[in-house]
Amino acid sequence: MQAVREMLGPLPVLAVGEGAPLLYLGGLLPVAGVDSSLARRSAELSARPFAETHRVYYANRRTGLAPGTTIAEIAAEHADAIDALGCGAVDVLGVSTGSSIAQQLAADHPEKVRRLVLIGTGCRLSPSTRRLQMRVARAVRAGDPKRALAAMAVGVLFPRGEPLARLLAPFVSPLARGLGDLGDLATTIEAEDAFDLARCKGAISAPTLIAAGARDRFYPKPLLEETQRLIPGSFLQIAPRRGHLTAMTDLRLVAAVRAFLER
Repeated sequence: MQAVREMLGPLPVLAVGEGAPLLYLGGLLPVAGVDSSLARRSAELSARPFAETHRVYYANRRTGLAPGTTIAEIAAEHADAIDALGCGAVDVLGVSTGSSIAQQLAADHPEKVRRLVLIGTGCRLSPSTRRLQMRVARAVRAGDPKRALAAMAVGVLFPRGEPLARLLAPFVSPLARGLGDLGDLATTIEAEDAFDLARCKGAISAPTLIAAGARDRFYPKPLLEETQRLIPGSFLQIAPRRGHLTAMTDLRLVAAVRAFLER
């Protein structure tokens, strides 16, 4: 299953599969765009459960985001991408940071979203997640990409990994050089830091499924339940013994998402 690069309006995407369009907003990769090998691997792995029934368009925000760009502005570019498909409203699936964009998209541009799936996310960042992401953004802005990548990697894997990140930073220097400028990463983090579904001008009206792991420490259950309350008629599906990165390894959760999209 090989993804094909396409342009949907202002947004580069990787497309794979056949069927009704599904706009897939990926999680927070270190680099924006879809031209890196990491983005391609992520797209092909992410699309696999849905490519038999959908034409999956994997988006990873575009490169060249100006500092100060908001989640609403990023969501507007995704609305333009949907327009470029020329088929009216489409199903939208967002993962983690991609789900923050998806929520803003569905709230600001309800006519673009047919059904909405939110995976591993909440109506806003939890305080601990905000602190972690801002450590990454500050390191990028300070010109220390290796420290940023170390903080990002360790923060995902360990709840209190800041001291370990300082030790790991020198060892990720080759990776940091290979990835190049991480300004888009900092801009996305700063935009998500200000996102809060409760403050969006509109309400999400699309049928919505919220899916998460019971052990997701970035989005604990009270935040998931608040998100469900903010989206009228939404469904909340929680996978036991799964965390932020492993929720979609739960076969029942994958089946629930597929059934929702194929309904």
